[in-house]
Amino acid sequence: MLEMYIPNKKGITIFMVGAIMSLVMFVAFFLQDTEGLVFSAMLSGDTVLRSLSCPELITENEVGEIRAKLHNDTDKPQFRTVRTGITQGYLTLRREIVDHYTLEPGETRQLSWEFYPEDAAYDYLVLAKVYYYPQREVPSYIGICGVIVLQTTLLKGWQIITLVWLVSLSLMAVGYVRYVRHNQPMVRRRQTLAVNMRVIAITMILANATMFIENWYLEAVFFLFSIFLIAESIFSFSQN
Repeated sequence: MLEMYIPNKKGITIFMVGAIMSLVMFVAFFLQDTEGLVFSAMLSGDTVLRSLSCPELITENEVGEIRAKLHNDTDKPQFRTVRTGITQGYLTLRREIVDHYTLEPGETRQLSWEFYPEDAAYDYLVLAKVYYYPQREVPSYIGICGVIVLQTTLLKGWQIITLVWLVSLSLMAVGYVRYVRHNQPMVRRRQTLAVNMRVIAITMILANATMFIENWYLEAVFFLFSIFLIAESIFSFSQN
């Protein structure tokens, strides 16, 4: 009688492979941003530079680009100084770039700086920090980012991220559908495991979405929750 409530676990393995792929990608990008926090730690700003954007991943045949916006929201011209630091093969050796801009009232200027795979510290991680010096009533701004350099020429960074993301989502979807089909009716423990799988999938999607928000604290929350959720789920799925 109890056998009708014991789940058939076909599909769980496929689902968990996809979930772990997604988790590994998220953890890699979270750790690169964490490394960025200690890069040029002596320089701090009043406000986070939200407009800063960097690629998450490049390969050895790519030229990366750091972008940020400089805006004058006052009714007077502004003279702004921007300091950019990029690793140059080592954490302790970095390329410093200081730029000066004059902005008219209401003007927005797009800034960009190029970097190369050779700039990577430890041969795998480029770290960059952009600092806007304060001026009169305008506070200072600071932005930090890390970029993983992968030693391959087969694909570009965004192609690798897209491929891993699509494979991960596909495996989770196929695993979930396979599990549900082999566990009708969905009652008791079968239903509980199905709910756990949906929670994992949603968490992995949201966790990886934080890569584009550039908010380390939000990433940290998802990092801790994702690690706990996957570990607890692996234990739960392994039980009868």
